Amino acid sequence: MKIDEKLIEEIAKLARLEIENKQEFINEMQKIVDYFELLNNVDTKGIEPMYTPLESSASLRENGVVNFENVEGIRKNFPEREGNYLKVPGIHK
Repeated sequence: MKIDEKLIEEIAKLARLEIENKQEFINEMQKIVDYFELLNNVDTKGIEPMYTPLESSASLRENGVVNFENVEGIRKNFPEREGNYLKVPGIHK
């Protein structure tokens, strides 16, 4: 794939970027595309796809409800309360 000024202008427009040195950007993008084209030529027949570099799977905790004992400790540290509710600043304008 050939990277040219027209493609760079289209990418910049879609990404809403302002590119000052287009020729340098073209050169860098061309290096990246050339490298991926090199990877496309690698023979991967007979190689199992790898989804993670780790051999073991992540151990997950058991799913269950855990009651937090110090709820009132959190409530008393809050500046404004109304009953059991914590008052927070509004987020709408």
